[in-house]
Amino acid sequence: MQFKAPPDWSVSLEDGVSYVMGSPKDEQGYRAGRGIFNAGSSLALSLDELATTSRDNVIGDYSKVERLKDVTFGGTTFFHIRGSGEAQTYDLYGALVGDVEVSVAWSFNPDLATQKQIDGWINQVMPTFKA
Repeated sequence: MQFKAPPDWSVSLEDGVSYVMGSPKDEQGYRAGRGIFNAGSSLALSLDELATTSRDNVIGDYSKVERLKDVTFGGTTFFHIRGSGEAQTYDLYGALVGDVEVSVAWSFNPDLATQKQIDGWINQVMPTFKA
């Protein structure tokens, strides 16, 4: 499974397990956020079960965590969970591909980016998904 990040993004392997995709740098040289891509075996039997478990396990200071409408990327349906907080935003996309759980957890600093910018960055990467 793979995603492609645009050339102005940073991509690195963290702990030999997760790929971290950093958004483009702003004029001051700061990155507003990042996405962490993981894939591994799953015990979930359905997308709904995976989404419920993922939503229940969200950690952070978020005033509101909700499941949004499912979306399809590369022919695969992903759930979408969004959390909002003072220090960072949180968007989690997850899917089951066979018995493999694929997820990308996005977090951004709301002082450095608007929700429109955040959605734009996420939409630069998520549609590139290939199973």
